[in-house]
Amino acid sequence: MAKVINVNLSDKCYPIIIGNDSLSKTVQKINDLSVSKCLLIVDQNLIKYHSLLIRKTFALLNCKVYSFPLIAIEKNKSLTQTEKIYKFLSDNSFDRNSIIVALGGGVTGDIAGYVASTYMRGIRVIQIPTTLLSMVDSSVGGKTGVNFNDQKNMIGTFYQPEFVSIYPEFLATLSKRELLSGAGEIFKYSFLADNRNYNLLKNNLLKLFSSQSFAIEKTINACLVIKSNIVENDEKEITGLRKILNFGHTFAHAFEVESNYKLKHGEAVIGGIYCALFLSEILGYITSDKLNSILNDYKFIRPNKKLASLNMDNIFNSMGSDKKNSNGKKRFVLVEDIGKIVVDVVSEKSMILRSIEKMNNLIWNSKTV
Repeated sequence: MAKVINVNLSDKCYPIIIGNDSLSKTVQKINDLSVSKCLLIVDQNLIKYHSLLIRKTFALLNCKVYSFPLIAIEKNKSLTQTEKIYKFLSDNSFDRNSIIVALGGGVTGDIAGYVASTYMRGIRVIQIPTTLLSMVDSSVGGKTGVNFNDQKNMIGTFYQPEFVSIYPEFLATLSKRELLSGAGEIFKYSFLADNRNYNLLKNNLLKLFSSQSFAIEKTINACLVIKSNIVENDEKEITGLRKILNFGHTFAHAFEVESNYKLKHGEAVIGGIYCALFLSEILGYITSDKLNSILNDYKFIRPNKKLASLNMDNIFNSMGSDKKNSNGKKRFVLVEDIGKIVVDVVSEKSMILRSIEKMNNLIWNSKTV
């Protein structure tokens, strides 16, 4: 039986449905909406493994269904790609009573959400995440966006879905690298709540990195309960609470850009979290003892060795376009303790580079993933 988490916002409330009957519930909910047309924006990798399941599921809709296959890579997360989808919608006479369904990972969800939020000033969208990273993080919260001018998510909107439907069986065909990329966001969530959550996610991450079976639905649920609570209290990053979800991301986005997106988002996030931990200690927010305790707890997770080959000055320069910056100052999300996150921390270049150097030393002094 599906687990349901309700996201209660001032302007809109919607459910996150988690479980192996989530796809059938998706069809029921779409039929209840009495939409005119439905566009499935589908990651081509998903079609490769699950085309029969997708066809059988959405054949049960009471409206005409169209499909738009997407090569879901960061280079295609662009205005050029969104224009192609706009043209498809227009050529097939989609109207404001139509709906878009995003079937894929974070790239697919971000593009589909952005298109839905802007086509005819907004049509409905449903998020069906199919990667671990999108299941635990990006499908929930309403952030949409595309990259622009080599800047990550520079153009986008806040636009909440009708609902989010999570079918954990999609993970069975995910590559090990994709699973470990998803671990990057789970790693982040382990710091955002309390010690009970820290230990739960740490133990499940240990099993994942050891190629053991782990409590997938429990892990997804734990991350999304945290995220939904944060989004409910600061949907559009007005109070600053939602900024804690960017822990490690100032570094991570710069890593992605500097690697020309050869690093996956979650791989960059793992490196970014380690840099943020080191910067937290350098700036005196966290004690050396606490840092060493965390490093010991997570000794089974190490940053990707590709990070050590990136130019540190270029990384620093890429941070200049981060959306969290203000008045020309680079701002970071750092940690004082488990569940105690500080935002908008300004740091000197020398300390930022020192934290990256410490992350690089961690790579070379231990096994890499």
